[in-house]
Amino acid sequence: MPKRKTALATLALLAPFIAEFLLGDQYLAGPPEIGKQLGMYSMYVALYGSGALLIREAARRRGLGWPTILVLALAFGVAEEGLLTETLFNPHYLGLDLLSPGHIPVLGLGAPWTVYVLTLHVVWSIATPIAIAEAFFGRSPWLRTPGTWSWSVLLAVGAVGTFAVSLGLDAAHFLAAPGQLAGALVVVVALILVALRLRAPAQAPSGNAWLGFAVALGLSSAFQVMKTGLGISPWLQTGVLLALEAVAVGYVLKARPPAVSLAAGAAVTYCWLGLSTAADAGFAALVEQGVLVAGTLVLLGSATRRNILLTV
Repeated sequence: MPKRKTALATLALLAPFIAEFLLGDQYLAGPPEIGKQLGMYSMYVALYGSGALLIREAARRRGLGWPTILVLALAFGVAEEGLLTETLFNPHYLGLDLLSPGHIPVLGLGAPWTVYVLTLHVVWSIATPIAIAEAFFGRSPWLRTPGTWSWSVLLAVGAVGTFAVSLGLDAAHFLAAPGQLAGALVVVVALILVALRLRAPAQAPSGNAWLGFAVALGLSSAFQVMKTGLGISPWLQTGVLLALEAVAVGYVLKARPPAVSLAAGAAVTYCWLGLSTAADAGFAALVEQGVLVAGTLVLLGSATRRNILLTV
């Protein structure tokens, strides 16, 4: 298989693996059957895999860097959580009370949940798999015009499937208010327009990769721990989440570490988080998750060695 096709397959498979399986979300309702897991994975390849590929291509074809990728990733997150699964607006999604803490009545949002779930998509669903894939295959464009159309159609299929499954899983078959859906759509379009107008070109990294890994692991772990709120006010919780993001952005702008070192730190955070989720689902789930984590660590080691990034 040509290198370009291998690169496409790697990112398409890696994005849903990190976004849902390394995180351990397949165990939220207990260990599902292997057939259901494969079905979930296929749908997520269509959604996350296509989304990550198209976002990367939109930036790299224009010679643009990570600011464009991150803003497009935010647009993807708003689209998924606001228009497809609608967790931004559904107060009882999967029986969970997501929106009561820090509720904003005029928007129908929960402040901590909105910040948390959108960050998941920006950092883990899109940016992390792109950085790892590019560590192996570089920054040049991978898609040609027919491929772009094909992956766009697959993204649409994944979006429809995600919406249908989310609607079916919700006992009340929740649908957000028309104003909420229209607002989310406006935000998505605005973010896409802003992202494509950014003129920040791709730049070579210059910072220490070991430090980048440590900072990313520490900040992303702290971010995940803050998800629980630790018994503090939801508004303080939201402020801490945003502060952690601000520190991360400031560090990256100043130190410019290799993207894959940051991705490695974020991925290792999902490793321990996924193991903790699997532990609640039983021994078989914990064994399965252990295999996924081991494979991830091997992949990260290969990516960093290949680029001679983790140097003293």
